[in-house]
Amino acid sequence: MIPANAVRRRRLAPLLGALAMFGPFSIDTMFPAFPAIAAQLQASPLAMQQTLSVYMIAYALMSLLHGPVSDALGRRPVILVGVAAFVLASIGCALSTSIGELLVFRALQGMSAGAGLIVGRAIIRDCFEGAAAQRLMSTVSMIFGVAPAIAPIVGGWVVAFARRPMICRLLTLFAGLVRIASQAQLPETLPT
Repeated sequence: MIPANAVRRRRLAPLLGALAMFGPFSIDTMFPAFPAIAAQLQASPLAMQQTLSVYMIAYALMSLLHGPVSDALGRRPVILVGVAAFVLASIGCALSTSIGELLVFRALQGMSAGAGLIVGRAIIRDCFEGAAAQRLMSTVSMIFGVAPAIAPIVGGWVVAFARRPMICRLLTLFAGLVRIASQAQLPETLPT
């Protein structure tokens, strides 16, 4: 018989791994599209670099808030709102018609992308201790580590076979599926 913690760990690992992937995936899929985005939005190389800067600054600043907010309001609501915001920001990126609009929506992506990674770690600490927590954290980290490796390849394929907004639509689809899975499977783990 498999212990209940092992079953719970196996269910949480892919979901928490997918949540952690938002950050690197949304950065690295865009790299191959930079020339196409610059041409479509008539943006300079500096403006394209700023799409990374605003994303990273927003990600870093919100990372300071995701944990305390999840301590106050609960883990589940912060993740559900964060993923929903990421979906909306990705739609905005896909529909952007100027570099200014793209910068705003990339900042919103950055603000929401860190929720899964930060709060996911808190969920692991809430549910598991010792070796079990370490095993789950290792599994999530392994899934997380795949994102920077495959994201540029995925982005390159998308750019080769479709137009730039398709990358943002792909991010929207990924985030939407993770949002549905989170709604269905993610428990509230904040100790009361």
